[in-house]
Amino acid sequence: MIYITRYLLASAIACSTAFCAFGQGPFYPPRTNAMPEIAARTQAERSSRDSSAEASLLVNTWMGERQAQDLLTVSGGGKEDYCSSTANRWWIQADALFWDRIGNGCDQILVLETDPPEAALLRTDNLDFSMEPGWRVLVGYRPDPHSVLGCCSALEFSYFGVYGWEDSAAAVGDQNLRIPGDLSLATNNFLFADEIRAVYRSRLNNFEANCIKSCCADCSTQIDFLAGFRFLALNEDFSLIGTDLQEGTSSYDISTSNYLYGLQMGGRMTRHLQQWSLQFTGKAGLFLNDAEQSQIVTDFPNAPDAFVHRDVPGVSGTSAAMLGEIDLTLVRRITDVWSARLGYSVMGLGGLALAPDQLDFSLTPASGTNLSKDGFVLFHGVHVGLQAGW
Repeated sequence: MIYITRYLLASAIACSTAFCAFGQGPFYPPRTNAMPEIAARTQAERSSRDSSAEASLLVNTWMGERQAQDLLTVSGGGKEDYCSSTANRWWIQADALFWDRIGNGCDQILVLETDPPEAALLRTDNLDFSMEPGWRVLVGYRPDPHSVLGCCSALEFSYFGVYGWEDSAAAVGDQNLRIPGDLSLATNNFLFADEIRAVYRSRLNNFEANCIKSCCADCSTQIDFLAGFRFLALNEDFSLIGTDLQEGTSSYDISTSNYLYGLQMGGRMTRHLQQWSLQFTGKAGLFLNDAEQSQIVTDFPNAPDAFVHRDVPGVSGTSAAMLGEIDLTLVRRITDVWSARLGYSVMGLGGLALAPDQLDFSLTPASGTNLSKDGFVLFHGVHVGLQAGW
Protein backbone atom coordinates (compact mmCIF):
# COMPACT_ATOMS: atom_id res chain seq x y z
CA MET A 1 0.00 0.00 0.00
CA ILE A 2 2.92 2.36 0.75
CA TYR A 3 4.42 1.77 -2.70
CA ILE A 4 1.08 2.40 -4.40
CA THR A 5 0.65 5.66 -2.50
CA ARG A 6 4.17 6.80 -3.41
CA TYR A 7 3.57 5.95 -7.07
CA LEU A 8 0.27 7.81 -7.24
CA LEU A 9 1.75 10.83 -5.45
CA ALA A 10 4.71 10.95 -7.85
CA SER A 11 2.40 10.62 -10.85
CA ALA A 12 0.12 13.38 -9.59
CA ILE A 13 3.13 15.71 -9.15
CA ALA A 14 4.32 14.85 -12.66
CA CYS A 15 0.90 15.65 -14.11
CA SER A 16 0.73 18.95 -12.21
CA THR A 17 4.19 19.90 -13.50
CA ALA A 18 3.12 19.05 -17.03
CA PHE A 19 0.00 21.21 -16.70
CA CYS A 20 2.12 24.18 -15.63
CA ALA A 21 4.67 23.56 -18.39
CA PHE A 22 2.15 23.36 -21.22
CA GLY A 23 -0.07 26.14 -19.95
CA GLN A 24 -3.33 26.12 -21.89
CA GLY A 25 -2.94 22.52 -23.08
CA PRO A 26 -2.20 20.46 -26.18
CA PHE A 27 -4.66 22.33 -28.37
CA TYR A 28 -2.81 25.59 -27.92
CA PRO A 29 0.66 26.11 -29.47
CA PRO A 30 3.56 26.71 -27.09
CA ARG A 31 4.56 30.29 -26.52
CA THR A 32 7.67 30.98 -28.63
CA ASN A 33 9.32 33.86 -30.44
CA ALA A 34 6.98 33.23 -33.36
CA MET A 35 4.13 34.93 -31.47
CA PRO A 36 4.88 38.45 -32.85
CA GLU A 37 4.70 37.02 -36.34
CA ILE A 38 1.33 35.50 -35.58
CA ALA A 39 0.13 38.77 -34.09
CA ALA A 40 1.23 40.58 -37.26
CA ARG A 41 -1.19 38.73 -39.47
CA THR A 42 -3.48 41.06 -41.34
CA GLN A 43 -7.17 41.25 -40.80
CA ALA A 44 -7.64 39.95 -44.31
CA GLU A 45 -5.65 36.82 -43.51
CA ARG A 46 -7.79 36.19 -40.46
CA SER A 47 -10.96 36.68 -42.45
CA SER A 48 -9.79 34.26 -45.12
CA ARG A 49 -9.88 31.32 -42.72
CA ASP A 50 -12.39 28.66 -43.49
CA SER A 51 -14.63 29.05 -40.43
CA SER A 52 -16.68 26.00 -41.36
CA ALA A 53 -13.54 23.86 -41.29
CA GLU A 54 -12.72 25.16 -37.81
CA ALA A 55 -16.19 24.40 -36.56
CA SER A 56 -15.91 20.82 -37.81
CA LEU A 57 -12.66 20.12 -35.96
CA LEU A 58 -13.32 16.98 -33.89
CA VAL A 59 -11.59 15.75 -30.77
CA ASN A 60 -11.74 12.12 -29.59
CA THR A 61 -13.10 11.57 -26.09
CA TRP A 62 -14.17 8.41 -24.27
CA MET A 63 -17.78 9.15 -25.23
CA GLY A 64 -16.94 9.68 -28.90
CA GLU A 65 -15.91 12.64 -31.01
CA ARG A 66 -16.63 16.13 -29.72
CA GLN A 67 -16.22 19.43 -31.56
CA ALA A 68 -13.20 21.32 -30.30
CA GLN A 69 -15.16 24.58 -30.04
CA ASP A 70 -17.73 22.82 -27.84
CA LEU A 71 -14.96 21.58 -25.60
CA LEU A 72 -13.52 25.08 -25.37
CA THR A 73 -16.89 26.39 -24.28
CA VAL A 74 -17.54 23.64 -21.72
CA SER A 75 -14.12 23.10 -20.24
CA GLY A 76 -12.59 26.53 -20.22
CA GLY A 77 -9.47 25.34 -22.06
CA GLY A 78 -7.71 23.30 -19.35
CA LYS A 79 -5.45 20.60 -20.75
CA GLU A 80 -6.86 17.88 -18.57
CA ASP A 81 -10.41 18.60 -19.76
CA TYR A 82 -9.81 18.02 -23.47
CA CYS A 83 -9.20 14.30 -23.30
CA SER A 84 -11.06 13.75 -20.04
CA SER A 85 -14.26 11.77 -19.67
CA THR A 86 -15.56 14.87 -17.95
CA ALA A 87 -15.95 16.63 -21.33
CA ASN A 88 -19.58 15.72 -20.65
CA ARG A 89 -21.36 17.27 -17.70
CA TRP A 90 -23.15 13.98 -16.92
CA TRP A 91 -22.58 10.35 -17.88
CA ILE A 92 -24.05 7.02 -16.86
CA GLN A 93 -23.06 3.38 -17.28
CA ALA A 94 -25.30 0.33 -16.84
CA ASP A 95 -23.83 -3.19 -17.01
CA ALA A 96 -25.14 -6.70 -16.67
CA LEU A 97 -22.67 -8.79 -14.65
CA PHE A 98 -22.00 -12.51 -15.00
CA TRP A 99 -19.64 -13.31 -12.14
CA ASP A 100 -18.23 -16.46 -10.65
CA ARG A 101 -16.93 -16.78 -7.09
CA ILE A 102 -13.96 -18.79 -5.85
CA GLY A 103 -13.37 -19.49 -2.15
CA ASN A 104 -15.33 -21.42 0.50
CA GLY A 105 -12.97 -20.87 3.39
CA CYS A 106 -10.75 -23.57 4.87
CA ASP A 107 -11.44 -27.10 3.67
CA GLN A 108 -13.27 -29.07 6.39
CA ILE A 109 -14.81 -32.52 6.69
CA LEU A 110 -18.60 -32.33 6.86
CA VAL A 111 -19.75 -35.97 6.71
CA LEU A 112 -18.11 -39.24 7.79
CA GLU A 113 -19.11 -42.88 7.62
CA THR A 114 -19.98 -44.37 10.98
CA ASP A 115 -18.27 -47.62 10.07
CA PRO A 116 -14.47 -47.80 10.40
CA PRO A 117 -12.30 -46.38 9.01
CA GLU A 118 -14.81 -43.48 9.00
CA ALA A 119 -13.96 -42.24 5.51
CA ALA A 120 -14.79 -38.60 4.67
CA LEU A 121 -17.75 -38.52 2.28
CA LEU A 122 -18.38 -34.76 2.05
CA ARG A 123 -16.13 -31.71 2.49
CA THR A 124 -16.58 -27.96 2.09
CA ASP A 125 -14.44 -28.15 -1.06
CA ASN A 126 -17.23 -30.17 -2.68
CA LEU A 127 -19.30 -26.98 -2.80
CA ASP A 128 -18.64 -24.92 -5.91
CA PHE A 129 -20.47 -21.74 -6.87
CA SER A 130 -21.40 -21.25 -10.50
CA MET A 131 -21.54 -18.03 -12.53
CA GLU A 132 -24.48 -15.85 -11.48
CA PRO A 133 -25.99 -12.65 -12.91
CA GLY A 134 -25.92 -9.26 -11.25
CA TRP A 135 -26.00 -5.63 -12.27
CA ARG A 136 -23.94 -2.48 -11.95
CA VAL A 137 -24.70 1.20 -12.48
CA LEU A 138 -22.37 4.22 -12.42
CA VAL A 139 -23.30 7.91 -12.50
CA GLY A 140 -20.67 10.56 -13.18
CA TYR A 141 -20.83 14.32 -12.83
CA ARG A 142 -18.43 17.10 -13.76
CA PRO A 143 -18.58 19.82 -11.08
CA ASP A 144 -18.07 23.51 -11.74
CA PRO A 145 -14.29 24.07 -11.49
CA HIS A 146 -14.95 27.22 -9.44
CA SER A 147 -17.10 25.41 -6.88
CA VAL A 148 -15.97 23.81 -3.63
CA LEU A 149 -15.77 20.47 -5.51
CA GLY A 150 -13.73 21.93 -8.35
CA CYS A 151 -10.59 20.15 -7.16
CA CYS A 152 -12.11 16.98 -8.72
CA SER A 153 -12.19 16.70 -12.51
CA ALA A 154 -15.23 14.47 -11.93
CA LEU A 155 -17.28 12.75 -9.25
CA GLU A 156 -18.45 9.17 -9.78
CA PHE A 157 -20.96 7.14 -7.76
CA SER A 158 -21.48 3.45 -8.46
CA TYR A 159 -23.32 0.40 -7.14
CA PHE A 160 -23.23 -3.28 -8.05
CA GLY A 161 -24.72 -6.42 -6.60
CA VAL A 162 -24.73 -10.19 -7.18
CA TYR A 163 -27.30 -11.99 -5.07
CA GLY A 164 -27.76 -15.57 -6.26
CA TRP A 165 -24.64 -17.60 -5.47
CA GLU A 166 -25.84 -20.97 -4.13
CA ASP A 167 -24.66 -24.55 -4.16
CA SER A 168 -25.50 -27.77 -2.35
CA ALA A 169 -24.03 -31.25 -2.06
CA ALA A 170 -25.17 -34.37 -0.22
CA ALA A 171 -23.81 -37.65 1.12
CA VAL A 172 -26.32 -40.50 0.88
CA GLY A 173 -26.08 -43.75 2.86
CA ASP A 174 -28.11 -46.24 4.85
CA GLN A 175 -28.09 -45.17 8.50
CA ASN A 176 -24.30 -44.98 8.39
CA LEU A 177 -23.61 -41.23 8.17
CA ARG A 178 -22.51 -38.76 10.83
CA ILE A 179 -21.01 -35.30 11.23
CA PRO A 180 -17.57 -34.99 12.89
CA GLY A 181 -16.96 -34.32 16.57
CA ASP A 182 -18.93 -34.81 19.76
CA LEU A 183 -21.89 -32.81 18.47
CA SER A 184 -23.06 -35.84 16.49
CA LEU A 185 -23.29 -37.91 19.70
CA ALA A 186 -25.81 -35.49 21.20
CA THR A 187 -28.13 -35.33 18.20
CA ASN A 188 -30.67 -37.73 16.84
CA ASN A 189 -30.30 -37.18 13.09
CA PHE A 190 -26.64 -36.26 12.69
CA LEU A 191 -25.69 -39.77 13.80
CA PHE A 192 -26.71 -42.92 11.89
CA ALA A 193 -28.33 -40.70 9.28
CA ASP A 194 -29.50 -41.72 5.81
CA GLU A 195 -28.57 -38.39 4.21
CA ILE A 196 -26.64 -35.29 5.24
CA ARG A 197 -26.85 -32.31 2.90
CA ALA A 198 -24.83 -29.08 2.88
CA VAL A 199 -26.31 -25.86 1.45
CA TYR A 200 -24.27 -22.67 0.97
CA ARG A 201 -25.63 -19.25 -0.11
CA SER A 202 -23.82 -15.94 -0.59
CA ARG A 203 -24.66 -12.42 -1.80
CA LEU A 204 -22.56 -9.31 -2.41
CA ASN A 205 -23.42 -5.59 -2.45
CA ASN A 206 -21.01 -2.75 -3.23
CA PHE A 207 -21.26 1.06 -3.18
CA GLU A 208 -18.49 3.56 -3.86
CA ALA A 209 -18.03 7.31 -4.30
CA ASN A 210 -14.84 8.55 -5.98
CA CYS A 211 -13.14 11.83 -6.79
CA ILE A 212 -11.48 11.65 -10.22
CA LYS A 213 -8.48 13.74 -11.27
CA SER A 214 -7.63 13.50 -14.98
CA CYS A 215 -4.62 14.22 -17.13
CA CYS A 216 -3.47 13.37 -20.67
CA ALA A 217 -0.52 11.19 -21.57
CA ASP A 218 -1.13 12.28 -25.17
CA CYS A 219 -4.08 13.34 -27.32
CA SER A 220 -5.37 9.74 -27.46
CA THR A 221 -4.58 8.53 -23.95
CA GLN A 222 -6.29 9.73 -20.80
CA ILE A 223 -5.16 8.86 -17.27
CA ASP A 224 -7.53 9.23 -14.32
CA PHE A 225 -6.42 9.08 -10.70
CA LEU A 226 -9.18 8.20 -8.28
CA ALA A 227 -9.65 8.17 -4.53
CA GLY A 228 -12.78 7.73 -2.52
CA PHE A 229 -14.96 5.86 -0.05
CA ARG A 230 -16.19 2.30 -0.55
CA PHE A 231 -18.68 0.09 1.28
CA LEU A 232 -19.15 -3.64 0.69
CA ALA A 233 -21.52 -6.13 2.30
CA LEU A 234 -20.99 -9.89 1.99
CA ASN A 235 -23.74 -11.94 3.66
CA GLU A 236 -23.77 -15.73 3.81
CA ASP A 237 -25.84 -18.68 5.03
CA PHE A 238 -24.61 -22.23 5.54
CA SER A 239 -26.71 -25.24 6.59
CA LEU A 240 -26.11 -28.89 7.35
CA ILE A 241 -29.32 -30.94 7.21
CA GLY A 242 -29.27 -34.48 8.59
CA THR A 243 -32.12 -36.85 7.68
CA ASP A 244 -33.09 -40.15 9.23
CA LEU A 245 -35.92 -41.68 7.22
CA GLN A 246 -37.39 -43.19 10.39
CA GLU A 247 -36.92 -40.22 12.71
CA GLY A 248 -36.93 -36.91 10.85
CA THR A 249 -34.37 -34.15 10.30
CA SER A 250 -31.90 -32.08 12.26
CA SER A 251 -30.24 -28.86 11.12
CA TYR A 252 -27.11 -26.87 11.85
CA ASP A 253 -27.57 -23.32 10.50
CA ILE A 254 -24.94 -20.55 10.37
CA SER A 255 -25.32 -16.96 9.16
CA THR A 256 -22.49 -14.45 8.74
CA SER A 257 -22.35 -10.80 7.75
CA ASN A 258 -19.37 -8.72 6.66
CA TYR A 259 -19.73 -4.94 6.44
CA LEU A 260 -16.59 -3.35 5.04
CA TYR A 261 -15.99 0.41 5.28
CA GLY A 262 -12.89 2.13 4.01
CA LEU A 263 -10.92 4.23 1.55
CA GLN A 264 -9.57 3.19 -1.80
CA MET A 265 -7.16 4.55 -4.38
CA GLY A 266 -6.62 3.61 -7.98
CA GLY A 267 -6.16 4.62 -11.56
CA ARG A 268 -7.81 4.29 -14.92
CA MET A 269 -6.19 4.56 -18.36
CA THR A 270 -8.30 5.04 -21.48
CA ARG A 271 -6.83 4.67 -24.97
CA HIS A 272 -8.95 6.11 -27.79
CA LEU A 273 -8.84 4.23 -31.11
CA GLN A 274 -11.17 5.97 -33.57
CA GLN A 275 -14.62 4.53 -32.81
CA TRP A 276 -13.20 2.28 -30.10
CA SER A 277 -11.76 2.92 -26.66
CA LEU A 278 -9.85 0.52 -24.43
CA GLN A 279 -10.12 1.17 -20.70
CA PHE A 280 -8.03 -0.40 -17.93
CA THR A 281 -8.88 0.24 -14.26
CA GLY A 282 -7.09 -0.82 -11.09
CA LYS A 283 -8.15 -0.22 -7.47
CA ALA A 284 -6.85 -1.15 -4.04
CA GLY A 285 -8.22 -0.40 -0.59
CA LEU A 286 -7.87 -1.03 3.13
CA PHE A 287 -11.11 -1.51 5.08
CA LEU A 288 -12.54 -2.05 8.52
CA ASN A 289 -14.65 -5.21 8.55
CA ASP A 290 -17.52 -5.18 11.03
CA ALA A 291 -18.29 -8.92 11.04
CA GLU A 292 -20.83 -11.07 12.86
CA GLN A 293 -21.87 -14.71 12.99
CA SER A 294 -24.82 -16.54 14.53
CA GLN A 295 -25.67 -20.24 14.62
CA ILE A 296 -28.28 -22.65 15.87
CA VAL A 297 -28.43 -26.46 16.07
CA THR A 298 -31.88 -28.06 16.34
CA ASP A 299 -32.96 -31.69 16.75
CA PHE A 300 -36.30 -33.50 16.41
CA PRO A 301 -37.65 -30.66 14.23
CA ASN A 302 -40.79 -32.71 13.40
CA ALA A 303 -41.92 -32.55 17.02
CA PRO A 304 -44.14 -29.66 18.17
CA ASP A 305 -41.16 -28.04 19.89
CA ALA A 306 -37.78 -28.72 18.37
CA PHE A 307 -34.99 -29.45 20.82
CA VAL A 308 -32.24 -26.80 20.57
CA HIS A 309 -28.73 -28.08 21.17
CA ARG A 310 -27.05 -24.74 20.49
CA ASP A 311 -28.30 -21.21 20.02
CA VAL A 312 -25.68 -18.49 19.51
CA PRO A 313 -27.64 -15.33 18.60
CA GLY A 314 -24.65 -13.28 17.51
CA VAL A 315 -20.90 -12.97 17.95
CA SER A 316 -19.36 -9.83 16.46
CA GLY A 317 -15.89 -8.42 15.99
CA THR A 318 -13.84 -6.09 13.81
CA SER A 319 -10.74 -6.70 11.75
CA ALA A 320 -8.78 -5.27 8.85
CA ALA A 321 -9.76 -6.32 5.34
CA MET A 322 -8.12 -5.70 1.98
CA LEU A 323 -9.38 -5.36 -1.57
CA GLY A 324 -7.72 -5.49 -4.97
CA GLU A 325 -9.60 -5.04 -8.25
CA ILE A 326 -8.76 -4.84 -11.96
CA ASP A 327 -11.11 -4.23 -14.84
CA LEU A 328 -10.57 -4.26 -18.62
CA THR A 329 -13.35 -2.79 -20.79
CA LEU A 330 -13.72 -2.29 -24.54
CA VAL A 331 -16.02 0.60 -25.50
CA ARG A 332 -17.59 1.01 -28.97
CA ARG A 333 -19.17 4.34 -29.84
CA ILE A 334 -22.65 4.00 -31.37
CA THR A 335 -23.80 7.64 -31.51
CA ASP A 336 -22.57 10.94 -30.10
CA VAL A 337 -24.35 10.01 -26.85
CA TRP A 338 -24.45 6.20 -26.64
CA SER A 339 -21.68 3.59 -26.53
CA ALA A 340 -21.59 -0.17 -25.96
CA ARG A 341 -19.38 -1.81 -23.33
CA LEU A 342 -17.84 -5.27 -22.99
CA GLY A 343 -15.27 -6.24 -20.39
CA TYR A 344 -13.85 -8.56 -17.76
CA SER A 345 -13.37 -7.91 -14.02
CA VAL A 346 -11.43 -9.59 -11.21
CA MET A 347 -11.80 -8.62 -7.54
CA GLY A 348 -10.21 -10.20 -4.46
CA LEU A 349 -11.32 -9.68 -0.85
CA GLY A 350 -9.39 -10.81 2.22
CA GLY A 351 -10.13 -10.69 5.95
CA LEU A 352 -13.69 -12.06 5.80
CA ALA A 353 -15.88 -14.10 8.14
CA LEU A 354 -17.09 -16.87 5.83
CA ALA A 355 -19.97 -19.04 7.01
CA PRO A 356 -18.28 -22.49 6.66
CA ASP A 357 -15.31 -21.26 8.71
CA GLN A 358 -17.61 -20.84 11.72
CA LEU A 359 -18.44 -24.56 11.91
CA ASP A 360 -17.76 -26.00 15.36
CA PHE A 361 -18.48 -29.69 15.91
CA SER A 362 -17.42 -29.71 19.57
CA LEU A 363 -19.90 -29.96 22.45
CA THR A 364 -18.95 -27.51 25.21
CA PRO A 365 -20.60 -24.41 26.69
CA ALA A 366 -18.29 -22.25 24.50
CA SER A 367 -18.95 -24.16 21.27
CA GLY A 368 -19.91 -21.93 18.35
CA THR A 369 -18.92 -18.67 20.06
CA ASN A 370 -15.71 -18.01 18.11
CA LEU A 371 -15.56 -15.70 15.09
CA SER A 372 -13.10 -16.62 12.35
CA LYS A 373 -12.20 -13.65 10.11
CA ASP A 374 -9.42 -15.03 7.91
CA GLY A 375 -11.40 -15.88 4.78
CA PHE A 376 -10.49 -14.88 1.22
CA VAL A 377 -12.69 -14.89 -1.87
CA LEU A 378 -12.10 -14.07 -5.54
CA PHE A 379 -14.84 -12.73 -7.79
CA HIS A 380 -14.40 -12.67 -11.55
CA GLY A 381 -16.47 -12.54 -14.70
CA VAL A 382 -17.66 -10.57 -17.71
CA HIS A 383 -19.83 -7.48 -17.97
CA VAL A 384 -21.78 -6.09 -20.91
CA GLY A 385 -23.77 -2.89 -21.06
CA LEU A 386 -24.30 0.64 -22.35
CA GLN A 387 -23.05 4.09 -21.43
CA ALA A 388 -24.27 7.55 -22.29
CA GLY A 389 -22.87 11.05 -21.87
CA TRP A 390 -24.33 14.49 -22.35
